Amino acid sequence: MISAMVSSMTEQAARAQLLRHLTDTLRSLPPGSALARRHPDLPKAAFAAGTTSRYENDFADVEEVDGPASYSIAYWVVGAPLADSDRYFDLVLDAWRENNWLTQVSQDAPRAGYAETADGFTFALRQSIQGYLSLFSSTPRFWPGPDEGTPLPDHIDRPT
Repeated sequence: MISAMVSSMTEQAARAQLLRHLTDTLRSLPPGSALARRHPDLPKAAFAAGTTSRYENDFADVEEVDGPASYSIAYWVVGAPLADSDRYFDLVLDAWRENNWLTQVSQDAPRAGYAETADGFTFALRQSIQGYLSLFSSTPRFWPGPDEGTPLPDHIDRPT
C-alpha cells in the first residue's frame, strides 16, 4: 500500500499538504474534537514533534549520497469520549473512504485502520484497548532541500 516513489514536492510542501489532510480528517469528527501530541487523560503519553527520516539512496541514476526522505508525526484524537471511541473510529474511516483514499481495516482487536491518499500520504488510526485513538501520518518520499518547512503544530483543532 505504501508508495516507494519519490515525490517532486519539497519537504515544506509535503508538511503543508499533510496538515491539510489531517485537518480534513478532523472535519469528519464532532465539534470539540482535535489532534494533540499530548492527551489530557494520559499526561505521560506524548508523541514526538515529528521526524524527517532519510532513506538510503537506492536510485542508481541519482548521484547524491543521501537518498530521499519522508516526514512522520503522530497525534492523539482528543475530545472523543471513551464510550464513543468506536463511533469516532468509524467516522474517520468513513471520511477517508469518502475522499477515495485507499483504506484497510484490521479485524483484530484493538482496532486499526490504514489509508493512503492518491498523492502518497499514509495514515494509521489505532484504538487502544482502553479506547483511546491515535493517528499516525507520513508524507510521501521527497528530496530534502535547505528549507524543512514549518513544523506541524502540537495541537490541531477541528475546523468550524
